[in-house]
Amino acid sequence: MRKFRFASLSAVFALMLILSACNAFGPQIPPTPNPLVIQSTIDAAATQAVLTIAAQLTGTALAQPTHTATATQIPTLAATATPLATSTPLPTATNTRIPVTLAPTFTATPANFGCSVSSSSPAAGAKYNVNDEFDAVWVVKNTGLKNWEVGTLDLKYDSGQKMQKVADVFDVSTLVEPGKELTLIVDMAVPANAGKYSATWKLLMDGTTLCTLPVSIEAVTP
Repeated sequence: MRKFRFASLSAVFALMLILSACNAFGPQIPPTPNPLVIQSTIDAAATQAVLTIAAQLTGTALAQPTHTATATQIPTLAATATPLATSTPLPTATNTRIPVTLAPTFTATPANFGCSVSSSSPAAGAKYNVNDEFDAVWVVKNTGLKNWEVGTLDLKYDSGQKMQKVADVFDVSTLVEPGKELTLIVDMAVPANAGKYSATWKLLMDGTTLCTLPVSIEAVTP
């Protein structure tokens, strides 16, 4: 058994030597390339190329100066404070004391020139027949402190129905002392038509009225 195995091994070894000699002296057939090996080689080369480019880019980036990003400041609108409306202070009311001025007290004294009517005729509303005649009489009194001088007095018609027969103005040529009386008489005529009539006369001193002298009647048909 051992001999057979040794013989077999020897035969195999001899065959291998023969084949080796044939390969050495005969034409060599190129080995068929394995696709898996080729793809693996290509992938390895590509990977190496990528790593090389990445290394170059990294070196370039490190060589360049580093740019620090700076924040751009956004302009801020400054808030302008609007002055508040100031109220004008109103003047404070103060109590102003008004001095009280006492009016001087005067003692009543008689005027230098005064006049009053003591009596008159006819009585107010006296009845007369139409076209009759009558006298208007006034008794006046000097109530002043001074005389009524001659040439300063006038008896004058002022208003109302004109019933005087002669004139509208009469000069009084009588001196009248203070406290004295003066009788004034004017001739008059009753109007022709029935009705009530009145008139006003005045006693003047240099144009100033001393007394007002009224007269009034009623004219009737007989």
